[in-house]
Amino acid sequence: MDSTRTGSFQHELDVLIQGLNDLHIPFTERTIGFFRKYLEILHEYQNRLHLISRNDYRAISARHFLPSVLAYHYLENRFRACDVGAGAGFPSVPLKIVKPDIRLTLFESVTKKARFLEALVETLNLPDVRVLNERAEYYTGERFDLVLLRAVGRIKDMLSTVDRVLAEDGIAIFYKTHEVAEEIAAAQKKLEHMKLVVRVEKLHTPVTYKPLALVIITRTRMP
Repeated sequence: MDSTRTGSFQHELDVLIQGLNDLHIPFTERTIGFFRKYLEILHEYQNRLHLISRNDYRAISARHFLPSVLAYHYLENRFRACDVGAGAGFPSVPLKIVKPDIRLTLFESVTKKARFLEALVETLNLPDVRVLNERAEYYTGERFDLVLLRAVGRIKDMLSTVDRVLAEDGIAIFYKTHEVAEEIAAAQKKLEHMKLVVRVEKLHTPVTYKPLALVIITRTRMP
């Protein structure tokens, strides 16, 4: 690896470490090693597969790793997780790295991206992770107590999928902008029909201080 790439990776890891400290997320040298390998495989695939925007390769930690782990303190000891439309592995794989006891299912219907995810999981040697090359809305297996959704479309359009894969005591977390009120309002009737309730956590990413909202959906508890 050339010295320019090495220096770029070290800057990325410095940003990552600063952000993890700001978020009070515990980590070890081994944790950072996982993220370094993640950076390497993303760059390896840069000219082979469109995973993230070309500009993002200069700031993967700030634009993808740290926003992904922003949900760390909201997982509420939930361990059976899935990522709907996992793509490049955000937000689920960074969360798996910092919370390794998560058992993770990655749904990715695009075959080339599913193959990337398989290579990523193998390269990182992550235990308890499976990649399913299928759409989550057709899934008929176990339900999950943590459902992660980032860059998958409007909340209203994804609720049927959430309802299909979410366990009775589970939570679904959408990664959205702070301007999410209109989107929630558009989904309100469907939420009520499915007996789902919403709360919004308006946060900011560490280091770059970009606004990010976690829209957390749970089932209505019966009295």
